[in-house]
Amino acid sequence: MKIVLILFLGIFPIFANTLEIYSDKAILTKNIKENSFIVPFELDQKDLSINSNCNIEEISFGNKIEDEISLKKQSLQNKLKALKDSYEIIKNSNLNNTNDIKNLSGILNENLTSQAEILKEIDSLSNEPAFYTKKVTIKQSCKNPKATISYPLNDALFKTLNSINFKDGKISIKQSLIISNLKENLDDVFIKIYPYSVKSSKTPGKFTPTFIYSEETTKVFDAPATMSIAKNDSLKASNLEVSQNQNKINFFEISKQHLKAKENIIILNSQVLDANLTNYIDAYSGSKAYIAASFSPKNDINEALTQFFLNDVFVQNSYESKISKNKISTYFFGLNNLIEVSKVDLNNNEAKFNIKNNSSVDQNITFVTKIPVNVEVEILGDLNASADSNGKIEKNFILKNSEEKVINFGYKEIKTSK
Repeated sequence: MKIVLILFLGIFPIFANTLEIYSDKAILTKNIKENSFIVPFELDQKDLSINSNCNIEEISFGNKIEDEISLKKQSLQNKLKALKDSYEIIKNSNLNNTNDIKNLSGILNENLTSQAEILKEIDSLSNEPAFYTKKVTIKQSCKNPKATISYPLNDALFKTLNSINFKDGKISIKQSLIISNLKENLDDVFIKIYPYSVKSSKTPGKFTPTFIYSEETTKVFDAPATMSIAKNDSLKASNLEVSQNQNKINFFEISKQHLKAKENIIILNSQVLDANLTNYIDAYSGSKAYIAASFSPKNDINEALTQFFLNDVFVQNSYESKISKNKISTYFFGLNNLIEVSKVDLNNNEAKFNIKNNSSVDQNITFVTKIPVNVEVEILGDLNASADSNGKIEKNFILKNSEEKVINFGYKEIKTSK
């Protein structure tokens, strides 16, 4: 499989089928060599586009064609009915001879066995989706016509799935596309994946002036487990297979795919990056230690349902937003139960935190708390760290194995005399 990132629209290469996938629609284009071809039965004429090197004088649509699954199922049901009818006829036969009765018993048992096998086969076919088609015939005005047809795949399903695994100081990121419910096998497919909707607005919103009536409180966003956060710092990352340019419209191009009707998993991009591991303690919230890995992706990580693994052990699924390339970002891998954190509230806005490393190795700790931003305050305690513009205070340190550390933190509002 070959994956290339295209930075401009171009001419489709000559493939049997081309599949364009947008965020809200998928369009299939086929090269046709005959004046008749098959399309999904539910396809409206207005949704079918035909491009030819000569004029199309006439187009006609045929009646519904049963799919192979439905025809096979009907054939099996006919066989089953015949077996049931013959079973009743044989069972009601008047026989007096012992040998005849014994033979009759064997025949009936064989009949029942055949019925059971057919029922099992019919049941397995019931899980296959029915796919009805119709024949389209066109009349073209020239010899040796070359034409393509295009139509939307309204019932096809497309889902992105990311897999994140932290192991041995590295974070591996795999981005996949799952294509299912195509209803037919497609050979030699050229796939284009666009990051936008067909219905996306092509013009900016109308400009209107903004009036501020009151100052909005600056928001501080908490970081729950397995949710990603991003910073604007740059960090060098390792080389990867696919490059992307955020200043241009880009899309993935995948050639020579053979798609099955049921389900297909296509790896779009994989990258293995150096990562820094720490234990993020949310002293501003639940006061628990979360395993956090910071890294800088070489390629964009698109929003998708994401599976998180820690040392190849599954942690959980969560839907993650997009992370742009070359941005220092953080993924969380759940709680670290070996880092014990307890909090004791003291006076107003003051607390004592006791942090203990119960593991057998040294652990990096990122202790995060906050102060108000809309009033002037004095920071109390022994944290010895300053706040940023959002009121966030962050302290990094190493906690040796079996070591215990006490942090006192608080603040008090500074009253200004009028």
